[in-house]
Order: sequence, then C-alpha cells, then structure tokens
Amino acid sequence: MANGVARPQPLSTAANTIWNLIGCLFYLGCQWLTTVIVVVLSSDYSNSGFLAFAMSIGNMFASLALYKIRTYQVSDIANEHSSSGYVAFRFATIAASFALLAIYLVVIAPGGATVTSTLIFLLFKADETFVDVLYGVDQKHGRMDYIGKSQLLRGIATLVGFTIPLATTGSVFYAITGMAVLCTANTLLFDIPHTQRLDVISPRFNKGDLVRLARACFLPTVANFCATSIVSVARQGYGIIAGDELLGIYASIATPAVLIQAGAAFLYSPLIGKMAVVLHDKGKRDFMRVFIKVLSAIAAIMSLGTIVLSVVGGQVLVLVFGQGIAPYTSVFPYALAGTTSIAILLYINDVLIILRDSRTQIAINALALISSAALSWPLISAFAMNGVNLAILFAVVPAALIGFVRIVTKCSG
Repeated sequence: MANGVARPQPLSTAANTIWNLIGCLFYLGCQWLTTVIVVVLSSDYSNSGFLAFAMSIGNMFASLALYKIRTYQVSDIANEHSSSGYVAFRFATIAASFALLAIYLVVIAPGGATVTSTLIFLLFKADETFVDVLYGVDQKHGRMDYIGKSQLLRGIATLVGFTIPLATTGSVFYAITGMAVLCTANTLLFDIPHTQRLDVISPRFNKGDLVRLARACFLPTVANFCATSIVSVARQGYGIIAGDELLGIYASIATPAVLIQAGAAFLYSPLIGKMAVVLHDKGKRDFMRVFIKVLSAIAAIMSLGTIVLSVVGGQVLVLVFGQGIAPYTSVFPYALAGTTSIAILLYINDVLIILRDSRTQIAINALALISSAALSWPLISAFAMNGVNLAILFAVVPAALIGFVRIVTKCSG
C-alpha cells in the first residue's frame, strides 16, 4: 500500500527495459535537437556556444546533485533508507550543488550573458535531478513505464519550451527558461502523482539518515563528478582557447554521439537491482559472470553503433546543419569513440557501487580527470577540435581497464 492506495503491480524486466529505453532516448534526442534548433534559429554559432557552455556547467552540477544515489537507491534491497529519506537527501544535494556551481560559474564565466543563461540552465537541471530520485522509486517498484512516459512528455516540453521563446525573442536565456518551466510542470503534474502510487515520497529530513547517506555515497559522488567532468573540462578548455563559436560547432557535432553513451546506460540500468540480488543471493562468481555478459553486450552494441554512425554521420550532420559544418565532420568518429569509452567507464562505476568498492571508483575517475585536464591543452593546441576527443580517450581508456581488472580480481577471490 502507498498513501492508502493499492500499489500497482511491477512490470516484467523486458517491459521495463523497453519503456525506459524508448522514453529516455526520445528525451535525449529532443535535448540534442535543441542544439540543432539554436543553430538554425540563430545568425551565427554564438548562441550555440552559450548553450554548450551552460550544458557543460549543468553536467557538473548534475553529477554533484545526483550524488550517485540512484544506483545505491535501486540496489538497496534491504531497504536501509526509505523513499522519503532519499527524496529529502536529494533536496539537500540540489541546494548545496547549486550554491557551489553558482560560485564556480561567476569565477570562470567569460561574460554576463553566459552567467545568466547558465544560471537558468542550472534551475532546469535542478528539476531534472530532482525527478531522478522519483525515477529511482519507480525503478525499485518495477514501474519503469512511468519513467518512459515521463521522458516522452519531458522531451516534448523541452522542444516546445525551448523553440517558441527562441524563435520569438532570439534569446537563449528565454529559451532555456521556457523549457525549465514546462519540464517543472511535468514533474508536478505527472511524475509526483504517479510515484505517489508506489510509495510515500514526502521528504523526511532526519539528520541521522541524511548523514548516513552522505557518508555512504560521498566517494562514489566524488568519483562520478570526476567522470562527468572529464568531458566538461576538455570542452571548457577548447571554449577558452577557440571561442564560443567553435565550441558551438564542436557541441553540434559531438552531442549526437552522447545518444550512444546514453543508450548503453538505459539498456543496463534496469538490471542494476537484479545484479544486486545476484550478488546478495548467489555470490561474487555468479555476479562476475553477469557483469561480463552485460559488459560484452554493451561493447558489441556500442561498437556496431559507432561503425554505422561513423559511415553516415558526416552526411547527416551536413544535412542538418548545412555545408558550413562540413569541414569539421571528420571529428565525429572520434567523438563516438570517446563517448563509447565513457559509457563503459560509467558501467564499471555502477558495478563498483554495487560491490561497495568506492576507493577503486574514486581512484580511477580521479586519474581520468587529472589526465583529461593535463592532456586537453597540449592536444587541443596540436590537433585543434579533435584534441578534445583525444584527451577524453587517453584519459578514460586506462581508467576503465584498471576498473575492469579490479572487479574481476575482487569477484574471483
């Protein structure tokens, strides 16, 4: 029973996977379309640069505000914390992350227009990160159809909320504001009522619970911040060196590659809870077999997607953005390779969380971030736009290999 109402029955793993994959890919596709729309409806790539900068800061904000709780929440099969506790904790992480990134933004932003656009984008990301904790409740109760439907609605809200203000005012600030307002309305009118059918989600601020969650996920959060900042640091470096317009061109090319990375996450995320059950009930050796099987599937699917998109991607980008982007399409295959490596690293991170091995997780991701920061400037100076992708690859691949070896060693002992 939830709120005195009979709880809806869980769906099958296949149904949950399909709903989650369709909805989340649609939402991400709509987010990518905003990077197309901002180019089409603007006179140059400057607005695209503003949006790309805001997105890079927004990704850093999300990695902190999410506090890597989703995997911990779904794998909490012993129910050590209530849904109300997870929701309360998310409110706390959003407030702290917003304050921290706002200060960071004011320090590094190149101009006032960038600051205002990015601040409103952080509000958009605050809503997005809040709804993620509701998705965790949905997933834990086997109703990822709620997630898929929500993401479909949010995708439409993103396109409508972004396009109409941009077309009428030419302002990225108003465009981001529009999608933030409509997506927040979706949270209030769809997500909260549906999740309330499954469990009590009114926030319960218990100091002891908040402290325990903060401690449990602190190292995974730092590790996840490092992982998501690998790309952000490289992109910000390129923006500082090359300027907003070239950064906007790079973002227009590279953002579609993120769909491959996200697709991998949406394929395996419904299995997180089941992997935790395998570890709990059958032991580490059976868990390792599942880990290898899922990793092999991710690698195969992403490799195939990378090959196919590398062949047709250049023509599609020219079709969407026009001949002006043609000189830069050779960057696309390298961007695909970079996102593939990051997707595998993020999967390894989630497996390390299930194993509660936060020390290895933070070590490999800190190594990758330091490598990205150290390599970005010389590689960008040597290879221009493609230096961003090379910095990502050279930073991520060694970290993923170390994590893989650690998981295999830990589960074999």
